[in-house]
Amino acid sequence: MAKSFYFSIQSWMLEEMDLSLTDVAVFAYINGLTNSEELGKQGWHGSKRRMAKVLHVSPSTMNDIINRLEERGFVRVHNGFITSNIHRELPPKKEEETPVVQNPDTFSEKDGTDIPF
Repeated sequence: MAKSFYFSIQSWMLEEMDLSLTDVAVFAYINGLTNSEELGKQGWHGSKRRMAKVLHVSPSTMNDIINRLEERGFVRVHNGFITSNIHRELPPKKEEETPVVQNPDTFSEKDGTDIPF
């Protein structure tokens, strides 16, 4: 059975890479495969035609996207593998603090009377 895989389009991909959404989605997919511990950090191994089918774009569009990503240095195509050249670590998770939430109806200031309004 094939391993399941999902990818994330992260905000820095949209804000800093200056790519169309389709290009970002393809890059995010390749980047996710390149950085996936479970899948061996190999990147995409297969044809551009197969990737086009997986991501629901035409083969010619996929070819154009991969060429643009490679020209800009975001991906590398070598021996049948397409890998991401950008390796950003996610920021370390902070210990979650328990938020203090006070409902103003139950924690209102005392005004000296018992009238709620």
